[in-house]
Amino acid sequence: MLSYVALAISGLCIAYAVHTYRCFNANLAAAKQSGIPYICMPIYTFNRAWLITHRLWMPLLELLPDSWTNLWIDYLLPDFLWSKLYTPFRDIGSDVFLLVAPGANTLYVADPEAISQITTRRNDFPKPIWMYASVDIYGKSVVSTEGANWRHHRKITSPPFTEKNNHLVWQESVHQANSMVASMVSPDVERSGSVWDVAAQAMRLSLHVISKAGFGVRLPWPHEEVETKIPEGHTLSYKDALSSLLENIIVVMLTPKWLLGRSPLKIHKAANESFLEWGKYMRELYEQKKAELQTGESRDGMDLMGALVKGAGITGETNGHADPAKSASPGSKQLLTDDEIFGNAFVFILAGHETAANTIHFAMMLLAMHPQSQRRLQKDLDDILGDRPSSEWDYDEDVPKLFGSMCGAVMNEELRLIPPVVGIPKTCTAGRPQGLQIGGKHVTVPADCSVTLDTVALHRNPKYWPHTSEADLLDFRPERWLVDGGAHTPHEHHGEEAHGGAAGAEEGLDFDGPDKRPDTAPSLFRPAKGAYIPFSDGYRSCLGRRFAQVEILAVLAVVFKTWSIELCVGLTMSDEELEAADEEVKREAWGRADARARELLRTGMMTIITIQMRKGKVPMRFVRRGRERFDYAL
Repeated sequence: MLSYVALAISGLCIAYAVHTYRCFNANLAAAKQSGIPYICMPIYTFNRAWLITHRLWMPLLELLPDSWTNLWIDYLLPDFLWSKLYTPFRDIGSDVFLLVAPGANTLYVADPEAISQITTRRNDFPKPIWMYASVDIYGKSVVSTEGANWRHHRKITSPPFTEKNNHLVWQESVHQANSMVASMVSPDVERSGSVWDVAAQAMRLSLHVISKAGFGVRLPWPHEEVETKIPEGHTLSYKDALSSLLENIIVVMLTPKWLLGRSPLKIHKAANESFLEWGKYMRELYEQKKAELQTGESRDGMDLMGALVKGAGITGETNGHADPAKSASPGSKQLLTDDEIFGNAFVFILAGHETAANTIHFAMMLLAMHPQSQRRLQKDLDDILGDRPSSEWDYDEDVPKLFGSMCGAVMNEELRLIPPVVGIPKTCTAGRPQGLQIGGKHVTVPADCSVTLDTVALHRNPKYWPHTSEADLLDFRPERWLVDGGAHTPHEHHGEEAHGGAAGAEEGLDFDGPDKRPDTAPSLFRPAKGAYIPFSDGYRSCLGRRFAQVEILAVLAVVFKTWSIELCVGLTMSDEELEAADEEVKREAWGRADARARELLRTGMMTIITIQMRKGKVPMRFVRRGRERFDYAL
């Protein structure tokens, strides 16, 4: 009996080996015909079994002679995009290359010309929606659909993201930024204690902004909270349901729903409760919006749920962007299912707070590491905002100036260095190779090829960015965005897209066509088309990018108008020792804190939904302006 089992296992192993070899040969043949440089690998990096077990196998592979592995071993790590940055493209001598493995061919792109072609040819290079199935915990959404279904979602979800509604985003962001600062430092002190949870505070701020601006629910900060009664029929408050859901989002995404509701594990019970509770709140808000629209009521502001209900045709009203032939009338088919409405509402919350929060967190950290840039930011804020309190700041007057100042440069530079997503996935159509023109040369992307727009490499490509050296491109230097920065400035773009501010009007945008508005202000450096894609590009560029930009600018203005942020040196020196130290000792302590922050930025980053610092924290201190203790630059 054992001999038959052994024979069966041996046969399966041989069959698997033969299949793997044939797949690799087919992929290699396609790569050779493509005209694109390629690297051969024995394992497909994103094979699910490899993703789960690669930490077990990597030490064994590293024992092999370097001459066998040095060309491909680094690419077996799932986070190699962040660890390698632009290095692979520089070493290969091309801004596009293929990784050839038995599982698939994957094209990596750091070339603006190629990216522009890929993002505008959405039928040839569609989004791999299977990768986004995990976000469909309530239903399909504009993020997880493609083709005609995506166009349908996009037309219905687009109307709230207008310049008019950005006024509300600005007002709420200013309010929430003031509340965040008040939660971390008393108004009557010169400096805060060590703040270790800046990332968490930024997440909370952004969550509060999208909750109020998008759904009309203002969430209090801990120091603002009063005891609130949990509504009848609920076991959690709205705030606790949403906070717990986002804290347990990976558990909710990865655990089958039948198991989530039956598991005795505490983490599953908490995740399931928050999932069900927030779903109930969304159902109640949905019913409220239906009633409002059916009676002709409406509220001022963004009202994302109201826009979804109205756009779905539930009230018999026609969405201004919808196909008139599909306009709802009494008894007609609903244009979005209830699950799709809830799915889009959830995606608005999820995507609407992580992108802005990450940018705010890393901008604060990077400015603490670069005090000279922080001082220049504060000078621009003084020039633009004067002595006016934040309650008197004006969106129409002040925001365009902030976009075009050091404030906009800081935001742009942070998004250049640490975009929300390090690689934007696309695919080449099944059974149909696609041609690209790159530098006057025609190349062929193999059919069924995975495509990754390598944002972190693209944003460090020396051909397209002002820089003083190769090392300069790896560092945070927002001054490179200022037109008078004095550095080498290649390929600055001033074509048709350069007209109009980055905060320009969104009304009239062709939602069936690619988004052609610029991501930066006309007064700042304008990268070549396709060279700067923190919010993606083309047809599938981020709907809420203006929302995020306005929020980020508001928070930077509130914080740095009154406060400076410094690296905390408390890990190596107490406050008493710091007060007694001379300038040289202070500089050494700050240098150690700076080195630790740089190391964590290099090795402590990991992508789950967006890239974040997940293997450590960088403590900071809020210091009233004029009372700074560190003003160094390495």
